[in-house]
Parts: sequence; structure tokens; C-alpha cells
Amino acid sequence: MKSLEDYLKLPYTIETKRESDGSYFIKVKELPGCMSAGESIEEAYAMIEDAMADWIQFNLDAGRVIPEPEEYETKTYSGRFVVRISSRLHQELSEAAEENGVSLNQLVAEMLSQGSGIIKSQQKTLKHLLYRVFPTPLVISEEKVPMEMATKNPKWTPLRDQLTLYTNTEEVVL
Repeated sequence: MKSLEDYLKLPYTIETKRESDGSYFIKVKELPGCMSAGESIEEAYAMIEDAMADWIQFNLDAGRVIPEPEEYETKTYSGRFVVRISSRLHQELSEAAEENGVSLNQLVAEMLSQGSGIIKSQQKTLKHLLYRVFPTPLVISEEKVPMEMATKNPKWTPLRDQLTLYTNTEEVVL
């Protein structure tokens, strides 16, 4: 049986949200009801560490099973999923596949792969630049950025021209 210290060393998923009043709400995804808040991001993280220790100890004392973080390696993926698209987009993709001499499946897989690589590269670059400007932790809005693909062109382009970040004291537009 694991001890409190063993559980606290595990890589739990910490979810943080900046509230409208400037404070931070923070919770542990895998530990239902384990949450806290703080006036600053640093305070919120300190508070969640205490909340996690209390939550885990309480449940250990009660003889309950403590959920562990799901590690990426333990998940299995079939490589198959179903996506519903408009008939017009289906037609355009099928025509692009035919023009390029590949199957529709191969074309879409390649487009998704390219898009994923571009997004990862942009995220890595953005994190690097942000760290150089703001070496303290930032909260980036969890808002999803819509993506759009140009017809018969496998490059993906964001619809939004700028990214707005919020620090504890100011708004920064990139």
C-alpha cells in the first residue's frame, strides 16, 4: 500500500482557471472534490498541495482507494475514429485525394499529421518566447482556437490573428 508521500509524488493533472475577480481556481482532475483557490497563481498552487495532502490522507484513513493519474503510456489507441463532415467537404477532400493519387484516408491522415506538427511547433515556440518575456508562470486562456483548412491545400491556418495572455497585472497581446 502506498503512503501519502508516494501519492504526492505522482504526476496528477492540475487544472487552473483564472476567475473574473483575478483570483485562481485550481483542482486536481483525478481527485474528485480536491480543489482550492488563491489570490495569485503561486498561492493557488501552494493551496492545492495542502488540499491534495489532506484529501489523500482523509481517504487513506477511511480505507478508500486513491485514484492515480492515468499515464499516457497505459492508454491504447486503435488508430481509428469516425468524423462526421459536410457532404461538400467530403467531396472536396475526395477530389484532392484523387488529384494526388492517394486514398481519402491517406490524405486526411497526412493533413492531420501536418496540422498536429504545426500546432506542436507553434506551442513550443510560444512557450519559449513567453518564458523569455515572463519567467513567472502565466495563465493562458483555455479558449479553443478554431482552425480552418484552405480548399485543396493541406496547410492549416488559425482564424484568430492574435493571442491574448493575462498576467497577474496586465494584458499582453501577441
